[in-house]
Amino acid sequence: MHRVSQTQGLPTLHITLRPKVTLSSVTEFLSNAPHLGLAAIVFLGFLEACPGIGLFVSGILLFGIASFLYVESLFSIAQIVPCAMLGGFLADQLGFALGWWFGPGVKRWSIFRRHQDRIEAAEVQIVKFGPWAAVIGRFLTMIRSLVPMILGMAGVSWRRYVVWDLVAVSVWGIGFVLLLGGIEQVFD
Repeated sequence: MHRVSQTQGLPTLHITLRPKVTLSSVTEFLSNAPHLGLAAIVFLGFLEACPGIGLFVSGILLFGIASFLYVESLFSIAQIVPCAMLGGFLADQLGFALGWWFGPGVKRWSIFRRHQDRIEAAEVQIVKFGPWAAVIGRFLTMIRSLVPMILGMAGVSWRRYVVWDLVAVSVWGIGFVLLLGGIEQVFD
């Protein structure tokens, strides 16, 4: 957006830059800087599972970037998937820690007040499924980023949670391998 105004009789040009981040702009950027590709995968894996933020960041963005990096032969599945798993695992650990440290008071945080129905639904499922909630929750888009925090609030031991989270991330990683392997068939 450009705007011209007068300041003490002299014209002044004001330029407002509003960068538009799209899948194509990210893939273009990564084409020019492929060395940042795996870092982007870790970052996107973290964002899509991050407490609160994960409610707004879709896994489709992670899958789109991963597919691009794989189809363009910038990285192999064996490089991409562990990075995505690491990002998700780190976000899960952050969520668990926040839930454990802050307890039920987390529900009163402004970012979560609007999502009380999702939090309550997740709590019901956690009571119903116990530690399996960590595995099941990884595949439920609307509550994925909340499950680790709720498990922390519920007082699940960290050691027990880590084991179940490693199972969850591994099962998710296998699914990611299958999806990326399938995308290759589409482009062959």
